[in-house]
Amino acid sequence: MSQKKGKKSVIFIVEDDVLLVKAYQAKFEKEKAEVWVASDGKEAFSFLKKETPNIVLLDLMLPGASGFDILEAIRKNDKWKKVPVIVLTNLGQLQDVERCKALGIDDYIVKANSKISDVAEKVKKYI
Repeated sequence: MSQKKGKKSVIFIVEDDVLLVKAYQAKFEKEKAEVWVASDGKEAFSFLKKETPNIVLLDLMLPGASGFDILEAIRKNDKWKKVPVIVLTNLGQLQDVERCKALGIDDYIVKANSKISDVAEKVKKYI
């Protein structure tokens, strides 16, 4: 998953399920990516002030702020607005998908319907 020679890709995971985060973190780090993690809206917003990642994996149901709010902030932030965002959630209703598309997501994955390896393959597509 390396972006450039010697430089690791940075994957920002915004997810409050600790076990899921650990599983994704292990997978991506095994593939030589750097992983940043935020478990709630407040942490996610503080990351918007930092260095820009190569991709964001974003849950929609989070404490502190919804993923929709975070997505909107990402798309309004000049440093982050071009960063690919994959929504990774258990909300699978058409209205949720459409709302995310309107906010500029790159992909939408329902967690219950996907394996970690499938998500990792999608991430590789965007990095």
